[in-house]
Amino acid sequence: MTAWGGVLNLKFPARGFWPDEMRNWHITHLELEAVYKTVQAFLQELEGKVVRLYCDNQAVVAMLSHFTSRNPDLMRRMRRLWLLLDLHDIELQARYIRSEANVWADNLSRCEDLDDWRLNRDWFVWANKQWGPYTVDRFASEISAQLPRYYAAWKDPKCEGVDSLTYDWRGENNWVNPPWALLDEAAHKLREEGAAATVVAPYWPGQSWFRELEALATEVVIMPRRRDLFTPSRLGGSELLGPSNTAASKVTVGSKIEVFWKDDDCFYPGVVKEFDEDGKAHVLYDDGDEETLDLSEENFKIINSVSELTDEATDADGENIERISGGDYEEYKRGGAVQNFLTRSLCERWRGELGPSRLTELAVTMQRKALLDTTMSNYGPKARRFILFCEQHQRPWLPASEATVLLYIASLLKDGGIKSASLQPYLSAINNYHEDLRFPGPTKGRSVTRAVKGMATIQAELAVQEENIETQRTWLPAAHVRRVHEAALSLTPRSPEELRLLRAFAYVVVAFVTFGRPDTGTSLSRQHVHCGDSGFSVVLLKEKGRRHQLVKRRLCIPWKGVALLKELIEHWEFHRDTAWNSSEKTQPDAYWLLPEDPKNFKASVANDWIGLALSELDCRPPEGGHFSAHSTRKGATTCARAVGVAMEKVCCFGGWSQFSSAVQHYIDPTTLRDTDMDYYFAWLTWSQ
Repeated sequence: MTAWGGVLNLKFPARGFWPDEMRNWHITHLELEAVYKTVQAFLQELEGKVVRLYCDNQAVVAMLSHFTSRNPDLMRRMRRLWLLLDLHDIELQARYIRSEANVWADNLSRCEDLDDWRLNRDWFVWANKQWGPYTVDRFASEISAQLPRYYAAWKDPKCEGVDSLTYDWRGENNWVNPPWALLDEAAHKLREEGAAATVVAPYWPGQSWFRELEALATEVVIMPRRRDLFTPSRLGGSELLGPSNTAASKVTVGSKIEVFWKDDDCFYPGVVKEFDEDGKAHVLYDDGDEETLDLSEENFKIINSVSELTDEATDADGENIERISGGDYEEYKRGGAVQNFLTRSLCERWRGELGPSRLTELAVTMQRKALLDTTMSNYGPKARRFILFCEQHQRPWLPASEATVLLYIASLLKDGGIKSASLQPYLSAINNYHEDLRFPGPTKGRSVTRAVKGMATIQAELAVQEENIETQRTWLPAAHVRRVHEAALSLTPRSPEELRLLRAFAYVVVAFVTFGRPDTGTSLSRQHVHCGDSGFSVVLLKEKGRRHQLVKRRLCIPWKGVALLKELIEHWEFHRDTAWNSSEKTQPDAYWLLPEDPKNFKASVANDWIGLALSELDCRPPEGGHFSAHSTRKGATTCARAVGVAMEKVCCFGGWSQFSSAVQHYIDPTTLRDTDMDYYFAWLTWSQ
């Protein structure tokens, strides 16, 4: 056994590796030590509580039940555990559990962590002398930590926190030796927060994170090729498996470098003049001295820009240390705790099966990128909701049973917040994390299918009883939009009420021609709306379900494509700016904001604007329907298809995938083409 693992409340994992001197211990000794370390890891959560401990070793359960053992060494460890429990007022009740049922904790103790590598201690001491003292190790474990303060991927007795990317790095001198799969996120973190750090990273110029770190770096040190450069924690901290380093081969004739002279304890600058037959570099120092060196055995810095010395299409093995300074970066958001755990567990599973290699890391990276996709990232909160339900009802969530899912559906029906038509993503979230972690999906049985149908029937019956049947959302006809367009151009606002009406008119037209959603149109900023000589363009942000990406769609509409669109935009912007100039307030960046408005809009405000514009002109929906903010999106899609716009263009403007079936729900195939539709969308057929 190479590691220990424990889980608190079927939710929070703890884990660590055994050092070399403990790996040959008897299994009973290791199991008892694992209990001690797990209690240590969760000491804050367990203090003052009665704790039920499930262990798959019967001998350990017997010892914990009677707190005695014939073995002197085990008895010493029992006393140490008893003292810890007594000091923190913890009552421990041990229960036996079969290994087959102890899935999570057992898996934690058996899976290897291929990401936890420790830099040679001598090199760390040297770096700490150069740029330290460092205050915290951001990616480490109990074995690999270089500093007393460290953050780990899993909870352990000594770590300061779990998943350092969720913490603030500012105000610390950070030692950053991350798993290679997290280098992208670490680089984003440094740019976002402007934290000081020394980063250990492979010399791979072809990677996107390499260019980002290069842009941030104030100093680059190429480390020599040594077998003892790194130590993997999974091997107990002694066996040395440093990857080969060919970074020195990236130095060419004419490269400016600085070579470290150990006796003088400093770097001396020079230029590589030539290489001899053995591949050694002839270095001419700035002070006139000359020397022939094997750079693979030397500690040196490259003064040239790294990108000038390398072919970015070629990866190179090896390591370097980079000194990172801060910088501004656009908002970067990460997934929730549940999504992080599922992602980490899945990636670790693949690493354990595929073994350590560059291809393995590429395969794992593909898995991680897939889990950051729009749909997958949305499963995190839905999975968390199910997990919380299981905890409240004291039912296991991994693996969950079909009966648990049935109870969950019943609770959703009782709460009344989710309709049966919207239930599928919640069930898919449960299935996804089960199947990714190699458990059967519990939502695929016939009982669950019948439960969903029954939920729909019950909700329909309740709606009839309460006379609360909703009218159908209908699409907005182009004829209504054209009336709004003409009314806006003829309106000269002379009061705040009339200015708000003009805004409502302008919003309806802009939302219609850009296929906009309510949560994109109302949140537009001035910097994302551009009126040039040739046309109108708008960048739509915060697209529903894709909020982890900043820029979603740039739509460009030529002025000659939609008649009088330019006049409408200029008319609205002129009166809006006039209102701000006459007020004493500072004009914000929000495109639709007026001086009397609150600072931020709710997405539902689009419903109010559309209702105001259409009611002013007495534009009514068909019987049994109603207009909402989504009507502009459905109307634009339906009208564009009726005009004959290719589905590829409709999907492009609407933000759908070309292979998505969702767009079909926005199209009324019975609609006949008319001149008002041509007025707004015929230009999209010009190049077809």
